Amino acid sequence: MNILLVDDKRDILDTMGEILEICHNHKVQGAASGKEALRWIRKKSYDLVVMDLALPLMNGVEVISKIRKLKPKMNIVVLTGICCNDELLKKLKDLGIQKLFIKPKGIHELLLYIKKVQTKHSVA
Repeated sequence: MNILLVDDKRDILDTMGEILEICHNHKVQGAASGKEALRWIRKKSYDLVVMDLALPLMNGVEVISKIRKLKPKMNIVVLTGICCNDELLKKLKDLGIQKLFIKPKGIHELLLYIKKVQTKHSVA
């Protein structure tokens, strides 16, 4: 699968990218900002976008909203370390986000989710 990983923390991008590429055979593009993520979305097609919410200048909700305008059917999940209140959860649901993973525990759950999506993707 082609995955766009969006996180402003370089260590998360590097570690998650290596895990997904080396251990799970995915093609991963990292983006350290919302602006960079949107640039990649315009250039390439991705099977999955993994989005952090705490990004500089343009937060993850704003980036997801812009991605939805460009590619309404894009599969996007959230991997974040911030606490999500009811208002934020509603915004994410309204933007079509089905899965929310909380760091650090959520990283393992995300890997299981990606494996399940990959299985569906390869069968389709």
